[in-house]
Amino acid sequence: MSTSKHKGKGPQVMTANDLKDGLVVWLTPEWMWSNRFQEAFKTEDPDQIEQMRAVADRDEAANIIVGAYFIDIDPTTGKPARYREKFRVSGPTNDLSYSKDGA
Repeated sequence: MSTSKHKGKGPQVMTANDLKDGLVVWLTPEWMWSNRFQEAFKTEDPDQIEQMRAVADRDEAANIIVGAYFIDIDPTTGKPARYREKFRVSGPTNDLSYSKDGA
């Protein structure tokens, strides 16, 4: 079960780590996981946020992802609001195959 907590402040995105390779992933509008932040589903809708939580819980139980949680999105830029999440979007610096675009 995810430990995701939604604070209800502005747009939210669900993030986690892919259990197979450990890369950062974001939940898309199609309820799939992508390692491209640009594909992340951003919403403030309470019903959609609850559905995001349910998908994360389901996928954690199925051992697809691990450590799912919501992140705050800056409403003016559409990018993560906090430094930690900005860093996660840029990807690991030692993996040249990882997409570093996004934030």
